Amino acid sequence: LRVQDDVGRRGNLEDLRALAMKHVAAYMLCVLGGNANPSAADVKKVLQAAEANIDDGAIDKIVESLGGKSAEEVEALIKDGKGKMGSVGGGGGGGGGGG
Repeated sequence: LRVQDDVGRRGNLEDLRALAMKHVAAYMLCVLGGNANPSAADVKKVLQAAEANIDDGAIDKIVESLGGKSAEEVEALIKDGKGKMGSVGGGGGGGGGGG
């Protein structure tokens, strides 16, 4: 039962990451399209056009965090975040299933 719970949580975490990336991508599309400071409504329009799932809380947080930043600044933030994640250990490998 414990393994199933861990797998379920991991799946939900991956869903959340994908959802957040969709919202960041929608924000970036607005910026690259010439809107230097997209509103939550602007980001929602992009997501609706793509028929993507929308999380109002995530959109609000992204707009608040990235508001007024250029595409280059957002790209730098993403690269910085990836670099920090790379320094986190991924856990050990599974044992060999001998026989």
